[in-house]
Amino acid sequence: MTVDTPEKRRYWLLTMPRTASNLLVRILNLDEQNVRPAHHGGYFFFPSMLARMGVYQTPSENWTPEEIDGVRQGTQESLDALLAHFDAAEADGQKVFVKEHISFLNSPYYEMEYMYGKADERLLELPQARGIPESTRSPLNLTCVSDEILKSWYPTILLRHPAMMFPSLFRTAQLDMKVAGRGRSQLEPFEVEATLKFARTMYEFHAERFGKDSQWPVILDADDVISSPELVMKYAKIVGLDPEKIRFSWDKLSEEKISKMDTGEQVMLSSINASTGVDKSKLAGNVDIAAEVAKWKEEFGEEKGSKLERWVRGAMPDYEYLRSKRLTLD
Repeated sequence: MTVDTPEKRRYWLLTMPRTASNLLVRILNLDEQNVRPAHHGGYFFFPSMLARMGVYQTPSENWTPEEIDGVRQGTQESLDALLAHFDAAEADGQKVFVKEHISFLNSPYYEMEYMYGKADERLLELPQARGIPESTRSPLNLTCVSDEILKSWYPTILLRHPAMMFPSLFRTAQLDMKVAGRGRSQLEPFEVEATLKFARTMYEFHAERFGKDSQWPVILDADDVISSPELVMKYAKIVGLDPEKIRFSWDKLSEEKISKMDTGEQVMLSSINASTGVDKSKLAGNVDIAAEVAKWKEEFGEEKGSKLERWVRGAMPDYEYLRSKRLTLD
């Protein structure tokens, strides 16, 4: 019988781009917490995302057999790497705390359905997972892995105000950067990147699984991470980490280490790499969306500024709902 203690559980930090997730990982000081090391904290499903992003502009019923196989292969490689990480951590007596963008985990079927209104049913096929004789998918599972994989985790969902998150993502998309040798097929976010639908459904899946009397799934808001050391210390205890080892200041990353990153990593990590501690100027605070829209239209132009406004206002109901469930000091 497996003993279920906070130290033995698998913890998943589920994030979205530009949510200050790298800051949280830096604060938690995972290198000193006996956590199995992972590149930038995780991102095991990065190959899955790369394979999908290359075909986002085409409805899935028009994908070639090679494109469908490529997406499937990316998902299978991602899951295999994650399961290997589990095995290595268990063998070495290490904790498992992994970061993953929710968008990396999305099922290509539900992404295509979101963007085009329909999708090729072949994309519902789940990757094979050793040790799981039968893989199932329930209605709230919009990911590329089975219910059985999702239920093996204790998840945290990290939020940030859409008016902070989406414009920041738009800026990075316009830089035409390459990650792992691949770039975007368009220099702005895709519709499926500018929504909290998948984050909310992920929360609902796990809330149904754990039940109303459980503290799981945990929700964090980036503003609380930035402004409340006490809350981060409370969170550290929840996920089996030593609050005495977390840190709120550090040395700036050396130019030598930065130079070894590819250009995409340098851009996405530029703020945290240049920092020596928590920057409270990054707080969202009380956002006046109308005032921000005027700034976006000046920065990006009328059309793109209006698109950002649509995305942000469209995401607010999900953000406000999820934020109402967030971890607090009370």
